[in-house]
Amino acid sequence: MSRINSARVLLALLLITFIAAPLFAEDDDSRFELKFGKDVPLRGGRVSIDHAFGDLDLRTHNSSDVQVRATIRSSDEEIGKQIHITAIQEGTGVSIRTHIPEVRNRRGRLSYSVDMTVTVPVNAAVVAKNRFGNTDARGLAATVIENKQGAILLQHGRGSQTLSNSFGAIEVTENRGDVVLTNSNGSVTVRKIEGALDVTNRFGSINVSDVRGNATLNNSNGQIDVVDVGGMLKVTNGFGGIRVSSVGASASISTTNARVELVNVNGNATVENSFGSVNASGIKGNLQIEGSNSTVDADDVTGSVRVDTGFGGVNLKNIGKGADVKSSNGNIKVSDLGGSFSADARFGSVRADRVRGTATVESSNGSVTLNEIASGAKVRASFGSVFIANVGLGTVDVSNSNGAISVSGVRDCRMISLKTNFSPIKLALADGGYTVSARTTFGQVKSDFPITTTSISEGSLNGTIGRGGCKVDLTNSNGNITIEKER
Repeated sequence: MSRINSARVLLALLLITFIAAPLFAEDDDSRFELKFGKDVPLRGGRVSIDHAFGDLDLRTHNSSDVQVRATIRSSDEEIGKQIHITAIQEGTGVSIRTHIPEVRNRRGRLSYSVDMTVTVPVNAAVVAKNRFGNTDARGLAATVIENKQGAILLQHGRGSQTLSNSFGAIEVTENRGDVVLTNSNGSVTVRKIEGALDVTNRFGSINVSDVRGNATLNNSNGQIDVVDVGGMLKVTNGFGGIRVSSVGASASISTTNARVELVNVNGNATVENSFGSVNASGIKGNLQIEGSNSTVDADDVTGSVRVDTGFGGVNLKNIGKGADVKSSNGNIKVSDLGGSFSADARFGSVRADRVRGTATVESSNGSVTLNEIASGAKVRASFGSVFIANVGLGTVDVSNSNGAISVSGVRDCRMISLKTNFSPIKLALADGGYTVSARTTFGQVKSDFPITTTSISEGSLNGTIGRGGCKVDLTNSNGNITIEKER
């Protein structure tokens, strides 16, 4: 039985109806009680229910009629006798309606309620409205339920289900068919859906698990948790965190001011965030992340990764293919990439370890460290040191404006070009043949190798190491140049 409190609902009633609505209090409404029962044959069409001020239970049976059972209670006998229920056969099916009298200018305390149970044929379509009361539906086929003030519970449904609520929770468990849910001010919980799911909410959490089909979730102000979606997943949120685990196809995530956690996606994944961190792992396809003010952590991605963020660091590891990272204000760190690496950083350091492709880095105000790069490295830096070690086949090309350059672990012949202005250059070479051109304006050129010079002047040296061959071009404006033996 549901009782309605005057202080809680009077304002809502006035806004909805614009009339002087009845007052409802918490005192006992059982002074008057009336039982209602009626069976109506369903000869086709649907069952339509318009109910108010009480709980509504919907059930099924293996009969062809619609059974209506209700209990009317009121603290005032006169008002209680004015409440009545109609259940009739119409051209579109069976229509059931609760009629509540208008109570004007009444002094004192008054309460009343109508609790109703409607049992319909097992395959009957149902359209139900309830105002100020809970709705509990079990075993129904195609159903449309609209609630205003109260919870909705749907269990063991079959076919397409469409539920909407204004102030109250929605819970759906086990439905063999698609489900569409709309809520404004209450939580949404969904479990075991053999079909597609579409949820829209404003102020309340969304909790979803075990959906066989695609899922689309939209929220404005509440946490979203998703586990086990068999198809594609699309999630949009405003002010609330998002946690996603186990998606059978692709995943698309968008939020504005909250943390995003994404785990085990069997396809591509895209994430958009403004003010909140992003954490992704176990992505079988490609991963794309865009964030205005977001730190990013990604691990175990089979495909490639693309990250574009404004104020936040980026940490990537165990990436099957390449990675393209842009960060305006944050450090970038990557390791164990199966392809090439590209980075664009303004205020933050860049570090890459164990990259199977090439490494291309642009850095404005931070250091750059590259280690174990398989296929060459190209770095453009402004204010920060550049450290490169153990580069495989490919060119090593570094241009720095105001920072030191250190390159080591060069064991195979390739072109090396190092340029800076106000810091030293240090290059470690293994035994072999090199053709060297080294120039500095205010500094010295030093070499651990004997160099057969072809030309030499103050701050400039051109010659060969060993038999010559591999081109080495070193340019500095205000700093020393040192060529060391690799140890």
